[in-house]
Amino acid sequence: MLPFGDTARNVEQGCDVTGGIARSGEVMPIVFKAIMPHGDELLPFTPADSGLEILRSSMWAIGQSLRACEPDLVLIASPHHLRIPGHLAIADTAWAEGLVDAGTGTYRRRVELCRTFHPTLADASASAGLPPARVSFQTAEGPLSTLPLDFGSLVPLYYLVGHADGPKICLIGPPRDLGLKPLVRLGQEIAARCGDRRLAFIASADLAHAHQPEGPYGFDPAAAAYDAMVQEAALAGDLHALQQLSPAFIAAAKPDAPWQLAILHGLMEGPHRVRDFAYARPGYFGMLAARFEAI
Repeated sequence: MLPFGDTARNVEQGCDVTGGIARSGEVMPIVFKAIMPHGDELLPFTPADSGLEILRSSMWAIGQSLRACEPDLVLIASPHHLRIPGHLAIADTAWAEGLVDAGTGTYRRRVELCRTFHPTLADASASAGLPPARVSFQTAEGPLSTLPLDFGSLVPLYYLVGHADGPKICLIGPPRDLGLKPLVRLGQEIAARCGDRRLAFIASADLAHAHQPEGPYGFDPAAAAYDAMVQEAALAGDLHALQQLSPAFIAAAKPDAPWQLAILHGLMEGPHRVRDFAYARPGYFGMLAARFEAI
């Protein structure tokens, strides 16, 4: 296990625009997979210590790699978007729009959602034993068909597309009350249904939130242990061990990552190498960025 520290980084930052190619030469459906943190202090118009600069550098590299891959759509799993107990929440509006205010600057973005992929997501979720819930708002079509865009999606989007045009987006909110196994199966089912679509998956996730007694969630030694485990699993390119953690341990560490990482684990389907890895804990919660390429 990695010793816990405030910052860590893998300096190898290769960009593999054929990251969806398997060892056999068969084209895989998921062309891009990454973990991206979403603390608003990561936005580059806010002051940063050295740890955040390491993370920002990794986030920029991940965004550059995604643009080089030219995906047809980007699927973002965020812990701060829709969450419906017992269901996979799918944002089923035509648009999503939001603003993140970091104090010294703001980032506003309106994105078009890829509604043609929503039936595929719903079918994958149902096959995984996870009831889907497609959520709309105001109108079925048109500019008023808009849901709020959360900071868990906006901060990664800043580095992925900024203010420029980009691929359509799908937004999902995984439930936390059904355990991790259905979410692993969800990732497997999504991968099996992509067809010819070039899909990028972003697990928007911050790590443990219980690192400091003065923080809003207090202190628990499980926080350091959890962050070390995620670093070790990410660097190994294998998230299997994270699916075995007990609910009590997760509750003590207070991460918002396990559910998105379970989907990512299901999507990975085999060994991967890690790129653009960075970890920092400048405050009460840990943040990790990483991109994964199939071996």
